[in-house]
Amino acid sequence: MSDIIRLNSLTVFGHYGVSPAEREVGQKIELDIELHADLGAACQSDALKDTINYESVYALVVETAGGTKHRLLESMGEDICYQLLKSFPVSTVTITLRKLNLPFPNSLANVEVCLSREAPI
Repeated sequence: MSDIIRLNSLTVFGHYGVSPAEREVGQKIELDIELHADLGAACQSDALKDTINYESVYALVVETAGGTKHRLLESMGEDICYQLLKSFPVSTVTITLRKLNLPFPNSLANVEVCLSREAPI
């Protein structure tokens, strides 16, 4: 059985992008995080110790994303997945990263990259 905890529309400011201007000025990205884990014990106990504390997940994502200068959403997503898999008892992490402020002259709401990684067996 795999239960899911989701953190949706988490916005982080950092210095990302391919162009030097993007990295210098900085920008916001939006992330959705999906953590697959067995939450059966927490369902029975109603105790925080038996689940994944999403406040801790939030803090780790903000620290990892905000403290880096990744050029690509792909490499940032890989880094975040690795940190989450290393830090929490999850079987799978799926992350969607959205770049909101695109340097294009016409209308494009966002670009997103979606990655899914599994814990080593």
